[in-house]
Amino acid sequence: MNEFFHALKNKRARREFLKSVVIGAVGGLLDFMIVAVILYAEGHKYYENFFSVFLGNTISGEPHNPPSSIYLTANLLGFIVSFVFNYVMCCFFVYEYGNVGRNKKGLLKCILFAAIGLGITTLGSLIGYAIMPGQVWIIKIVITILVALFNFFTRKYFVFNIALIRDDENTIQL
Repeated sequence: MNEFFHALKNKRARREFLKSVVIGAVGGLLDFMIVAVILYAEGHKYYENFFSVFLGNTISGEPHNPPSSIYLTANLLGFIVSFVFNYVMCCFFVYEYGNVGRNKKGLLKCILFAAIGLGITTLGSLIGYAIMPGQVWIIKIVITILVALFNFFTRKYFVFNIALIRDDENTIQL
């Protein structure tokens, strides 16, 4: 973690981190919207309107607990769309050396780390949903922040890092 704060003293690293935060937020909004659409489609009879899904306001006043399968499917689809958006934006906008990840090896590394992130998301969702039923958005926000940090670090140091081209010893082999 100390290395992270030291790295932010570098102007390029600060710029990449800020771009990553913005792109991550947009990707997160895409993810949240997809989850909301699926949850509303499943439980529309429980909500007054679409925006009630975000607020948790149901017609009865009691929280609606969608089946875990619906919740996990919604998270999976939201995650996939968000991943594709983030990968493309990282290649062309976020990282100065985005071209480093614009190949089969870079894509495979991103998919590998995204799969780990998806595992964190799924496990966190299951645990969070079991501990706090009906608190879909609180769980989603906490997990999204954790996975966003994981994504930044893995992409910065293992995918879009120009030094990896020259340093085969420290490159993750796929």
